[in-house]
Order: sequence, then structure tokens, then C-alpha cells
Amino acid sequence: MVEIETFLKGADGTFVQVEACRTPPPDLDYIEGAIRLTVDGSEVIGTEEWDYVDQLWCYIAEMVTKTQSSGYAETYFPDQPIKLSFQVTGSRVSVAAKIGDEVKTANAPYEEFLKAVKAAGATFFAKMSELAPSNSYIEAQRGLSA
Repeated sequence: MVEIETFLKGADGTFVQVEACRTPPPDLDYIEGAIRLTVDGSEVIGTEEWDYVDQLWCYIAEMVTKTQSSGYAETYFPDQPIKLSFQVTGSRVSVAAKIGDEVKTANAPYEEFLKAVKAAGATFFAKMSELAPSNSYIEAQRGLSA
């Protein structure tokens, strides 16, 4: 089972699930937050790996497009030396996050993974369009709707 949750980081340092947010992030140029990606109960990334979450979602949307065309995509987090990669093998996808010397990996059915990423990304961008309408996420959303 693939589970993806997005959190925004408040001015007080706490994380709030994006769907529960009612006010805009403190700094619309640098939206801090985290994505928790769990496959079969195994967390690949979470709140410990927080960063500029809107930029990270844009990178992940681009990864979805690349993965669909070539079977492989990787990116670094916007402001941290964390590498996230997706590798398709047959009907499955291997997801890996290299965090310092540690590598967290998980393997999931590709179609289930793709559906979960697209749904979580669409939810995030819809909420951000509501909370920060001056920021445009149209291009990133295209990558998740393909």
C-alpha cells in the first residue's frame, strides 16, 4: 500500500497536514513542509526530510513525467543533499531516498504508486492554489495529470 501525505511547516515549527491548513504559509516564496511517502508501512521520506515543499512537489511532478517516458527519474531536494529516485522494473517501481550515508528504499506496484503520487500531488496543488493564489502551479499540475 502506497501512502503519501503532505505537511506544511508553521511559523512555530509544527507540521500540519496540508488539507487541514486554513491560512497561507508564513513565507510564500519559501514554503516549508514535508512529504511523507510510505510503502507497505515503510517510510521512505517524512517530516525529518522537510524542505521547500512546493518546489519538491514540482520536482516530483517532473519525475512522474520522466518515469512514464523512460522508466527512471531522480531529483535532489530543493535545499538539501537528499536524492529521490524512481526506477520502473516491469510492473513495479523502486523508490529510493539517499539521505547522507543512509538509503531508504521501497518497492510498490507501479500503477498503484503512480495513482497515489498523482492524487497526493493534485490535492497539494489544489490546496496551495487556495492558500497562495498568487503562486502559479499550473505547469507542475500538468505533469501529474498526464
